[in-house]
Amino acid sequence: MNRMHWPAHFPALAGPLMLLCLALAGCGDNFDRFLAQKELAGPANPVFQKKYSTDSLPRSELDQLLDMALYKGPPEQYGDIVLRDRSDRHRMDPVVFSHRIHRSRFTCRVCHIELEFSMKKGGTGITRQEYLDGLYCGACHNGDIAFSVKYSCNLCHVKVDKQGRYPAKKDAMLGGRNLPPLGYGDGINWVEAIKSGAVTPRNSLTAEQAPQSMPLPSHLQLPLRWTTRSPRTLVVFSHESHILWLDCANCHPDLFSIAQMGTVEFDKQKNLYGMFCGSCHMTVAFPMNGCSRCHPDQKNRM
Repeated sequence: MNRMHWPAHFPALAGPLMLLCLALAGCGDNFDRFLAQKELAGPANPVFQKKYSTDSLPRSELDQLLDMALYKGPPEQYGDIVLRDRSDRHRMDPVVFSHRIHRSRFTCRVCHIELEFSMKKGGTGITRQEYLDGLYCGACHNGDIAFSVKYSCNLCHVKVDKQGRYPAKKDAMLGGRNLPPLGYGDGINWVEAIKSGAVTPRNSLTAEQAPQSMPLPSHLQLPLRWTTRSPRTLVVFSHESHILWLDCANCHPDLFSIAQMGTVEFDKQKNLYGMFCGSCHMTVAFPMNGCSRCHPDQKNRM
């Protein structure tokens, strides 16, 4: 896969970025009283009124879907990915990959940009020979950065019972750290952890000076705020928090197209079905329990 570095190609992306801004701003001037009350940040940080072509789910159905999506398992297992297709064919225990352990050492862009892991579970199709050749997992698990893939097989291959239960992986490096707590997901506020310096994950394996994400233009430095189908619920999205961990290319254009106007119609249902924000916030990033992180006026669900 040929990855482009955003700073070098920024002029070519100016048009699509403008389309994104216009799409988010595609609203009328008739803000209701609710919107007027939310205009606390002034004209530089407006609330955009989004329009939808379809109706939302009935409240009872949405509540039922949301309740099904809430993570209620042990914090140390949130973000784990169980990979068993190839293991089953070779009569081996499945691989259990812990995002919680790895993210204290590396940002998301290291694996999902430099090492070219797919953002979709099982989408990369890794073979044993590939990581023995130093690709994918083998780029780190070489006996130098981390234990070698040539031994300690049981550190990755874990017995999983028929109910999907397995012993949680332990990470000594997380113990004793003053990590900002969170009451859901894996129990750690990773945005605050990196801002406070509690963790200093590497942003590159290949470069001595880690590459930086594309500098945010001024209109994206403030949180984006827009309406939802619910008349009393706002969405607040921060690019600044996301680029602490991600590269622009992690989300654009695969998860959020910046060239198609249809992106503006993503909604809670699509997120809950694992699309758009739900690509990460149902599996790795904090789960849907943390309603207030995106909807400031809403209570978290436990």
